[in-house]
Amino acid sequence: MKIHQLRSLLAIFENGSIQEASRVLHISQPSLSRGIKELETELGVHLLVRSNRGITLTEYGEHLVSRARLIVEEVRRAKDEIETLKGSMDGRVAIGVSPVTPSARFVDCLTRFRRRYPNVSLEIEEMRPNKLIEALREGRLDLVLTSHGNRNLDGFNCVDLYYQPGALAVRHDHPLRECSSLPQLRELPWIMPDPLAESPLVNFFRDNGLAPPRNLSACNSLVMYLELATSNDAVSYWSLRHLALGSLRSSLKVLHIHETIPGFNMVMISRSADYLTRKRLRCLKKSSMSFSATRTSLPSVSTSTSTRPMHCHQGTE
Repeated sequence: MKIHQLRSLLAIFENGSIQEASRVLHISQPSLSRGIKELETELGVHLLVRSNRGITLTEYGEHLVSRARLIVEEVRRAKDEIETLKGSMDGRVAIGVSPVTPSARFVDCLTRFRRRYPNVSLEIEEMRPNKLIEALREGRLDLVLTSHGNRNLDGFNCVDLYYQPGALAVRHDHPLRECSSLPQLRELPWIMPDPLAESPLVNFFRDNGLAPPRNLSACNSLVMYLELATSNDAVSYWSLRHLALGSLRSSLKVLHIHETIPGFNMVMISRSADYLTRKRLRCLKKSSMSFSATRTSLPSVSTSTSTRPMHCHQGTE
């Protein structure tokens, strides 16, 4: 089993065809097909199913792809580790963030990192907390900043950063914008960024002797979430940081109820110190710990320049 064979299998899986995979990998289709065939012969199983609908993975292929992704990422990280020890300080670091990660503080953290390691390529992706953990486990991310509630994740290192207060809000001209009664608000439609089972609001309603709202929607697209929150009568759940932003301050009215709204415990999670070059991980941790000193403050966003690209992706998956 060779690393180029695993890269070929991943490329076929991710692109859906040998033709597209060969284009992405810059190798000929016959060479790519030959490598996969050799891998199948070595393992004694078929990894791919070819049909007029394209190429799909067999059960064996699905299991191997999940391992192959980790192997390929670990090879990359091993090379980065050696380059760091040699003093090169380049390579790639992939960071995942959740929508409640404070953007101004995060940018400040990245600015410090870029000053220290200007030749490192940074990739930043925004996902829901459960998707971040999945991507971290698969090796697609090096570390994440998230509000994931579970601190007992096998194979991960978790560092508590700070607590982000939560808030409920309605559109600025909502007829119940001055309402302070949770039972009355419960009768309205509600929208949440996560399914109820994954939301801190589960215990919130239970602790206050109430069943969850009957009319409840979950939306993990931040853009769509904002549209829904500002265009109908729903009660929406936010981090206080979001509601302090100028664009939302004029569109939404924070509800002041007697009950304490659950917030978000922000943590930094990495698979292991061994999976990131140690110096970079220490730098990122030190920079990220600056979040805890600022809590919910919202300074202006700083900018930085670098000699290597910084890629940002906002996603819902």
